[in-house]
Amino acid sequence: MVKRYRLDEVAIIKEGEIVPWEKYFTNVGVPLITAEDLKKLMLNGDIEQLPKVNITFKKHFECAPVPAKTIILTKANLKDKNKYIYQCETEIWIANDIVAIIPNETIILSDYLFHFLRWHEMNNEWHHLYHIPIDIPMIDIQYKMVRILNTIQLLLKNKEPLLTVVEGLPQHFDNFSLQIENHSKSLHHGFHQAQNLYDDMLHKIFKGELK
Repeated sequence: MVKRYRLDEVAIIKEGEIVPWEKYFTNVGVPLITAEDLKKLMLNGDIEQLPKVNITFKKHFECAPVPAKTIILTKANLKDKNKYIYQCETEIWIANDIVAIIPNETIILSDYLFHFLRWHEMNNEWHHLYHIPIDIPMIDIQYKMVRILNTIQLLLKNKEPLLTVVEGLPQHFDNFSLQIENHSKSLHHGFHQAQNLYDDMLHKIFKGELK
């Protein structure tokens, strides 16, 4: 069974309020993410390398960090094909140029919502997020869908490191350079097919065409 909701019915949508001040940064604490930091994270950045906010910060601002499994987006450029969307693995603070979406996981899994938002064609104004319609199947069906999508996504995430290693092999094995070159071409083709599969799966799942 599938039921249609508005996004604000199944998730808390929270605008960042913090303007980062360097005097509150520390090496130990909760990471603070700005729009610029989010762009870096999308390039396989390490969240532990981001500026952190110490406990005294709470004495000066009436806001709380967002929990793990929150999905964050930049307020700007949401209509871009390669829009910046990130799923947090830990608790974080968000700056004033970030929007957080905290899913109610009794209705919609964070992973399911993350893939939906990557697929959904957004309006450039972040306020429209409240009214996005989303068809949501039962939780057990969501688990099955995200298991497939996450597997393909993990494969694609490892694309560049794997290709770099393979393409660097000829300098160590001169006699096998042709075979390695052919293997590299096959890998490129395989990753291209995986990306097409991921895009096709997103379309079929969120258009309700998956049989």
